[in-house]
Amino acid sequence: MADTDASLLRQFPLLLPQNRAKTVYEGFISAQGRDFHLRILLPEDLQLKNARLLCSWQLRTILNGYHQIVQQRMEHSSDLMSFMMELKMLLELALKNKQEVYAPLPPPQFYSSIIEEIGALGWDKLVYVDTCLSTIKLKAEDASGREHLITLKLKAK
Repeated sequence: MADTDASLLRQFPLLLPQNRAKTVYEGFISAQGRDFHLRILLPEDLQLKNARLLCSWQLRTILNGYHQIVQQRMEHSSDLMSFMMELKMLLELALKNKQEVYAPLPPPQFYSSIIEEIGALGWDKLVYVDTCLSTIKLKAEDASGREHLITLKLKAK
């Protein structure tokens, strides 16, 4: 048990037991440079399948739509440490998915400048471009006549 407590403290230093029986934990879970408040209430037998997870409104909003998965992971995790690891992975996935959904579109000048640059290089060098103009593949020929494929991943500033 002491090993598990030490591991939990190492992996989640901002989550601390609030009583001697270690049935209440409160603190923060960190993901992508952000901290989210949570409180975990464990039953006397410390079984996670009967535990309650209380979240800040920010964490609840991010995990909206993942309730079933969180519940399932809580029911099937052998201990608090394994559940917290699963929750962190799920939180990082949810944050990544939210960023992709809410990623702002680049300004029109971004697209204009890409088209101008391709024109300057030569349209014959263009092999592939995705619908968002975020990935472009160009072909280039070296002095020995060998063809090379150059992939560019673009982000608007």
